[in-house]
Amino acid sequence: MTPATLALDMEDTASRARFATLLAHHGPGLRRVARAYTRGLAEAADLEQDIALALWRAIPSFRGDASERTFVYRIAHNRGISHAESRRAEGTKAPLTEELVDARPIADEALDASRRRETLMRAITELPIGARSVLTLALEGLTHEEIADVLGTTANSVAVRLSRARADLRSRLGGKS
Repeated sequence: MTPATLALDMEDTASRARFATLLAHHGPGLRRVARAYTRGLAEAADLEQDIALALWRAIPSFRGDASERTFVYRIAHNRGISHAESRRAEGTKAPLTEELVDARPIADEALDASRRRETLMRAITELPIGARSVLTLALEGLTHEEIADVLGTTANSVAVRLSRARADLRSRLGGKS
């Protein structure tokens, strides 16, 4: 094995470890982000795989200028936007017929909570893409500054967009909280 081959092999091993760590830390959030940009579970799973592939390809370019969290969510956001734009360009609009509620018998309270989450997710997916992206990132716990880094805007702009997105969401949910 030559020194160059060994260096590439070590870099690949480091990239794999970093990728696994990023997915372990941010996987559930990335899954929720993918769901926010899609209209069904199968489509969300496809987008989640696209996000993971984009993340894998981007790992070598990560310079540490931003936090890993911002880096990961920026990739997810960009893939989500690309996905939504391609769906719009194709003129396809998947029906909102997939049911997220588990078919197994469960307690009434858990079923009600599950239905409320599903109603919320459907309302979020109906928001305009700008509102959807800022709201989804906020629901993932990103600060206004982190969201601004992901979206390439200012924290003040994020605060305004988030306020409008929440108002729009409340309106779509019929004023319910």
